[in-house]
Amino acid sequence: MEIKVSEIPPEGLGAEFIIGVKDIGELAEDIKALGPLTASFRLKKVGDTVFVTGKVDEKVELICARCGKAFESDISADVSLDLNPVVVLTREEEKELQQGDLEVEFYEDDKIELDELSKEQVLLQVPMKPLCKESCKGLCQFCGSNLNEGQCGCEPPLGHPGLSGLAGLKELLKKKGEEE
Repeated sequence: MEIKVSEIPPEGLGAEFIIGVKDIGELAEDIKALGPLTASFRLKKVGDTVFVTGKVDEKVELICARCGKAFESDISADVSLDLNPVVVLTREEEKELQQGDLEVEFYEDDKIELDELSKEQVLLQVPMKPLCKESCKGLCQFCGSNLNEGQCGCEPPLGHPGLSGLAGLKELLKKKGEEE
């Protein structure tokens, strides 16, 4: 959904829409949309700045960071952004980021693409390391079995695996000493 900034009335503008699963496509690697994305926004223009508030909801499929299994997750994002025209960037000098600067985004050519803004807000809500459940035990570090399905039964190797090449060194030195 495209909004022309010049057409936003002084009292503001509301926008509600749904993006079907086919139109969303793959949100990112390992993040698949399962249901339609629903969005509801309120846009208010003050000068060249557009203040956007609203909510975005989506059901996605994620991959667990511990066990590698796919699982469903409901994503919900409350949106509060200030959108400025891109030309403002070129006029300002370099400056240090302040507390509210992370809620600032930019628009070009008098257009705001609410579809892209909505997808971005969903992606920002996905955890860095998604877990199928808090108590996920992950995979066995030795055999790769899913520990959520039960204990694997493998015997962990003795000692540090990086030193396994030295395991026969003692025997080799003993034989060499006997030969001399």
